[in-house]
Amino acid sequence: MTSRPQTPARQRRVAANGLDLAVTEYPGADPKRGRPLVLLHGIGSRAVSWWPVVDALAARFHLYALDLRGHGASAKPVSGYLLPDYAADLAGVLDVLNLDRPLLLGHSLGGLVVLMWAADNPERAAGIVVEDVALRATPQILSAFDGWLALATMPLERAAAYYRSQHPEWSDEDCRRRAESITLTAPAVFAELRTDSEANLESGSDRLSLFDTIRSATLLVHGNPARGSAVVPEDAVRFAATLPNARLARVPGAGHSIHRDHPEAFLERVIPFLEGVE
Repeated sequence: MTSRPQTPARQRRVAANGLDLAVTEYPGADPKRGRPLVLLHGIGSRAVSWWPVVDALAARFHLYALDLRGHGASAKPVSGYLLPDYAADLAGVLDVLNLDRPLLLGHSLGGLVVLMWAADNPERAAGIVVEDVALRATPQILSAFDGWLALATMPLERAAAYYRSQHPEWSDEDCRRRAESITLTAPAVFAELRTDSEANLESGSDRLSLFDTIRSATLLVHGNPARGSAVVPEDAVRFAATLPNARLARVPGAGHSIHRDHPEAFLERVIPFLEGVE
């Protein structure tokens, strides 16, 4: 079971890029010394998705966990759910919080947002970690979007029952919290990104060319496609070859949500990297 972190948190509202966004701040044990680390969750989720690793990270860093637009307690505009929209939000949040050389950690969609922002700010981040980001659209992603959209429009209890059926190892509290996250997500989040993915599939393009300007130290943590990882192995190799300061870290037994399902293995790879960047 994923319990609430022991690290004290404070909720903040940040006006960025014309929107009101929710940020959960964990100052950690020594707020004056901890380097800032900004956390961005995956699609259909929210800041609480980082709970499995918050205490370990907050012992070393000053955390800012953002609810992306359309998610959680953040604003939900009628449209504007493509990567450049999210990246502009991140730019605004960093400016408001006055974070000049932040560390950034993004999972899935959050990782793509970090990379999109970093492509326009090639050396601003002190260090970047992206967790299991889909560097290309695959045919199965369209049915995944359809499933997420169906869950997002379900009543809460029905969505929780779905997660209980799919994850019998999860506690009832975990299932309900996951159901709350996806039912709090604006349906347009899935609809717009589905359309974008469909276009990418038709053109045969991937996202790697969007990120080749990034010069910050970057770590891609990815799992095993046989267990649900969204990273095509050859894309990981190309990622490391394309970004001059990129490294790879594979967790063979993990799927897509490494920080949730394998937190110790995730932290073993992420913390030394983040502590090692200048």
